[in-house]
Amino acid sequence: MFRARRTRYAATVKSVSRIAPRMARVSLEGPGMSAFRCDEPTQWVKLFVTDPLDGQTVGRAYTVRHYSSAEPRIDIDVVLHGKGPAARWAEAAAPGQEVSFGDPRGAFRPDADATFYLLAGDESAQPAVLTIAESLPPGMRGAVYLEVEGPQAETEVSAQADLDIIWVHRTTGRPKGEALRDAVLKAPHPREHVAAWAAGESGAVKDIRRHFTEGIGLDRRRAYAKGYWKLDEADHRDPLASD
Repeated sequence: MFRARRTRYAATVKSVSRIAPRMARVSLEGPGMSAFRCDEPTQWVKLFVTDPLDGQTVGRAYTVRHYSSAEPRIDIDVVLHGKGPAARWAEAAAPGQEVSFGDPRGAFRPDADATFYLLAGDESAQPAVLTIAESLPPGMRGAVYLEVEGPQAETEVSAQADLDIIWVHRTTGRPKGEALRDAVLKAPHPREHVAAWAAGESGAVKDIRRHFTEGIGLDRRRAYAKGYWKLDEADHRDPLASD
C-alpha cells in the first residue's frame, strides 16, 4: 500500500528557557517552517535532534506547547530527566542549533455534550494537558491534576474556563505516577456530562483508565487515557491507548 511521505521541517533553536527546575522550553523557528500548521490542542511532532553523547540523530515525540504562524515558531517543553538523548540535547541546546521535525499528528476532540472536564498528567503530559485546558471555552468547568516533584516545579496556567488546578506533589522516593493516580481516584466529580483525558506513566494511567470507565462509569468515547512512558522501559508504546 502506498503511504504518503511525511514532510520534514528544518528549524533552528531560537531560545531555551527553564520554566521549571527539570523542564526546558525550546523555541524553534525558521523559514523552513513556513508551510507548517498546528492549530489544535495536544498535537505533537516527532522532533529529530543530535544526541550530544554520540552524535547520532534520534527522533522523539513532543507536544507542541505553543504555535505562532507569524514568525513562524513553535515551543516544545522537554522534561530534563537526564536519561534519554532528547533530554541530553535539551540540556545542551543553544540558539542557532539546527533541528528538524515532522508533520503534526493527533489532536484533542472536544466532547460536545461535556459540561465538566477531568484532566490529569505527569510532567511528560503536562504540555498536552495545558493545551487542552487553555482551549476550553469560558463557562466550561473542570479539574486539572498535574503531578510534579514539588512546589518549585509548578508553572503558570492561563485558561478561560472555570478550572480547578490541583498540583500533586511527589514525595521523595515514590515512583512517578503513583501520587497522580491516587489523587485522581479520590477526586470528587459530577456524575453527568463528564469527559476525561489522562496521560503519563503507563502503570498509573492504566489504573486511571479503569477508574474513568468503571469507577466513574464513563463511556470509552469520553475517556481518553494513554501511557506516554513506562518505568524501566525505553521508547514505550501504549498498546491499550484509547483514541
